[in-house]
Amino acid sequence: MINRPMPPPVGQGLAPALVFLSIIQHNCLGSWNVFLSLFESFREATTYPSMVLLQDPPVNKAHLPSFNGFKSFFPPVRKPRVAAYVHMSFLSNYTVLPRFKGVDDVLALDISTDETLFGTAFHSFRIINAYSTNTVDHRVHSVSPEDLFPDLGFPLLVLGDLNIHNPLSDPLRHFSQREISSSTPYFEKAAESGFALLNPPGEYPRFPLVGNARPSVIDLAFANPPYFP
Repeated sequence: MINRPMPPPVGQGLAPALVFLSIIQHNCLGSWNVFLSLFESFREATTYPSMVLLQDPPVNKAHLPSFNGFKSFFPPVRKPRVAAYVHMSFLSNYTVLPRFKGVDDVLALDISTDETLFGTAFHSFRIINAYSTNTVDHRVHSVSPEDLFPDLGFPLLVLGDLNIHNPLSDPLRHFSQREISSSTPYFEKAAESGFALLNPPGEYPRFPLVGNARPSVIDLAFANPPYFP
């Protein structure tokens, strides 16, 4: 277990009426070094993120690394594929309830407070963190569109490493028919449920580790209509 000291954020803590939320999303590639590098980088910032949502976190004997100042949430399976690290200052002001679907690649967090959120009338919202990978036949993904885009009457933010390629998120790239056919159900379901894609089209969140691969837009974020205000 990794247990590095982390001081409290600089400046004032979060107010009971939530008006600002800082989220970092990252694929750790199953590497403890990547995990440490990410969390150590927060020391150079003036404040720490409210939460860090990970895909493919490092796991050793069914244990994930810890980091002082953060509490971790992850599916109760031997090798979870997603995890959330929430800063203790955030937990001291807001209720965070993890929701599990009995799978290793989807984690939802319900955040609630007695006060209002982001200047709206809502007192709760949900975040879904997913790591959707290709199945054996490469025709479908491990996380379905229905799991990602449920119809809710309160704010929902959906993000993660979805491994889907589509012209709506990367308009300048040439796509194969297989890429379009596998990604279209996700964008269609998102549109049907009123979700908006938050990624700026063509802005790459993933860069290759080897020189002959192209940057890609596979880390995506969507928000449902109640989240828009």
